[in-house]
Amino acid sequence: MAAIEISAIEVLALKKLALINGALAQSLKDQTARREQLALLGVLMDVVARADLANQTTGGERG
Repeated sequence: MAAIEISAIEVLALKKLALINGALAQSLKDQTARREQLALLGVLMDVVARADLANQTTGGERG
């Protein structure tokens, strides 16, 4: 598997994006659109969690 580095500031930006995405999902009336946004939110939160863990494991020295 290829490794992708995400800096600490990029993780912070992704966390803010996740908050916005979650708010958008909650505001949608169309259930299909809401479900899609929640699915995207789940993927985004997974990426953020992995990047956050990787940055903590390496001491956050990457950026």
